[in-house]
Amino acid sequence: MTALRQPPGLDKAGAALWRRLIGAYELDQWELTVVEAACRQADDVARLEALLAAGGLVIAGSAGQPRLAQAVTEVRQGRLALVRLLDTLRLPADDEDVGHQGRNGRQVRAQRAAQSRWSGRHGAA
Repeated sequence: MTALRQPPGLDKAGAALWRRLIGAYELDQWELTVVEAACRQADDVARLEALLAAGGLVIAGSAGQPRLAQAVTEVRQGRLALVRLLDTLRLPADDEDVGHQGRNGRQVRAQRAAQSRWSGRHGAA
């Protein structure tokens, strides 16, 4: 298998996430698109966190009153977006048993889907 090239323009956080995911899972083209979006979102979150670290959580409002910096809301939304992107991949957690298939995320997801369908039909008695 050919090594996948990291998308251009990723910063430190995005590049680290790319290496971690690409090194651990075999992903199809759709999944790679989601991973790239997640990596770019990780970079955005890192930039917002740096902005907050430099400027603080509280800023002066129009009348000089203390206000929560807008970046707090943006970083929270960015984190949620990142989690949602990664969740769409349905990757196994680090502590989950990936079975005999090694770390092939697609096979694990297929097994989970089959188990979910089975338990939905034959679940609670």
